[in-house]
Amino acid sequence: MNLKEYLVEKLEKDTEEAKKKAEDAVKESSKDESITDEKSFRAAAKAKFEKVFGDKLDEDKMKDIVDGILDKYKKEAEAGDWGTLIGVLNKSFGK
Repeated sequence: MNLKEYLVEKLEKDTEEAKKKAEDAVKESSKDESITDEKSFRAAAKAKFEKVFGDKLDEDKMKDIVDGILDKYKKEAEAGDWGTLIGVLNKSFGK
């Protein structure tokens, strides 16, 4: 196996592992009934990001994504429609 073949194989494996972690995080979203405010939404989002990215988590990027969701869906958050925000968060993982 040459270097190019090795790198392609490794990238495919890493991509598949990341996809599996994201799918697991999305499955857990159905358990997110305890989200009732911004603080609990942020905590749930952080838990999902940590599960998917582990040690490779970029906290600044995570914060930007969560802040962006909260900003864009401010009306839904104010109305207590946290399910919509969780759905948007899940889509950020490719689901």
